[in-house]
Amino acid sequence: MKFKTKDILQLQNYIIEQQNITITTHYNPDGDAVGSVTALYHYFKLIMKDVQIVIPNYVPHSIEFLLENTDYIIAEADFKKAKKRLQVTDLLIVADMNDNSRAGDNLEKVLNEIDCKKVLIDHHVSPFQYDINFSYPDASSTCEVVWNVLYRLSKKKVFPADISRSLYVGIMTDTGSLCFSCNSPELYVVISNLLKSGIKANKINQKVFDTYSKDRLNLLGYAISKKLRVFDKQRAAFIAVSLEELERYHYQPGDLEGVVNYCLKLEEVDFCVLISERDKKIRLSFRSKDESIDVNKFARKYWNGGGHVMAAGGKSFLSFNEVVKKITKQIYNKEFIVKD
Repeated sequence: MKFKTKDILQLQNYIIEQQNITITTHYNPDGDAVGSVTALYHYFKLIMKDVQIVIPNYVPHSIEFLLENTDYIIAEADFKKAKKRLQVTDLLIVADMNDNSRAGDNLEKVLNEIDCKKVLIDHHVSPFQYDINFSYPDASSTCEVVWNVLYRLSKKKVFPADISRSLYVGIMTDTGSLCFSCNSPELYVVISNLLKSGIKANKINQKVFDTYSKDRLNLLGYAISKKLRVFDKQRAAFIAVSLEELERYHYQPGDLEGVVNYCLKLEEVDFCVLISERDKKIRLSFRSKDESIDVNKFARKYWNGGGHVMAAGGKSFLSFNEVVKKITKQIYNKEFIVKD
């Protein structure tokens, strides 16, 4: 991963000059988002900085342990406190988020208005321009980029366990336990150095991937057995879950994490979608098996979203049934293969 020397030097100067640092990430934070911000938090605490994390909304239970021993604000629970912190910060680090709009409507406005130094660390395409951008779409995860940034700042390859644990979780969750975005030899060098810190990969994997509530397991079974629709001729599939169905299984943030990937386990499926109804909008997660189906382009063109070539997200303010009908039509017409 090649960094511009001037960017690292500029970041070093920012860190030296600015005492008050705030780190934030995107709405509905996943493992890569929470792993990135908590790893950065522990690093800045290590060098004696006044640092705080602002997270837009609640963190899934499976990765909540990463927030232990950190100072954080959930903006959705205490927006006034989050806004005040952002307004007084000297240096803002934005991680795993390529545009302020991804922080949610309320935080987006604050992020656009505050006057401070701003640094982006991310791996999504089409990043918003901050004072310094460490943006690498070819990276497996934002946590891989964070490791490279911290390595260049500290000249160390092995970090304390709290930093390494956060980075490991981000890499594993964003690559589906090294099932995709994992062909770079450099990634395995990073993982090796993380393990040298003494973290226990098997224990972390169990906590993140294999600790389900009974309701979450029942929801997964219901989604696969009752809500999966396969289009054989189009080699596509989707799962659509309504708000009523989510409430029936006492849905908690993160309970649908990874559900979309089950569609791709079908040999005859190359493209799939998870449609889930929330209070005010419909969320969509898109996946594909190879780069010939660019779901980032599909999400951007039709669904107010974006992401990566084989993994992206979108949203809609149509009704649940209208979204299902639109996706069904798009699959029949194979519109998910977006022409340049």
